[in-house]
Amino acid sequence: MRVAPFVLGLFFAFATCVLVAVGFALLFPDSVFDAVWSLYEARRAMLMPYRDWLGPGFLLLGAVMVCAFWGNLTRAQWGRWLAIGVFAGNALGDLAQVAMGHVAEGLLGAAIAVTLLVWLTRPATKALYA
Repeated sequence: MRVAPFVLGLFFAFATCVLVAVGFALLFPDSVFDAVWSLYEARRAMLMPYRDWLGPGFLLLGAVMVCAFWGNLTRAQWGRWLAIGVFAGNALGDLAQVAMGHVAEGLLGAAIAVTLLVWLTRPATKALYA
């Protein structure tokens, strides 16, 4: 169980890589960063029209994920709180996916986010953080 914050930190490290790659792919279309779209090709067409503000937004989220990575890696209490905020926002985004008609994807994402929120708010989990 003591390894859980470290594993959560690794998740945030991966999220950082994806967010930074998507941010640069939006800001610099037809570049080497376009390889990131192979993860979810349909999103490229949906996001590209808004690339001027989404690109910096994804990079900003990447910075938040770096902080979440470090906070969980060091098992800092603020890292746990940041993770709670990230997954709460993620759950809201997933519910928006449901509203846009992506029911299965949105419900699965919301279920995962809520499960992580429940785990992060348990006293036993809180005790894992300094």
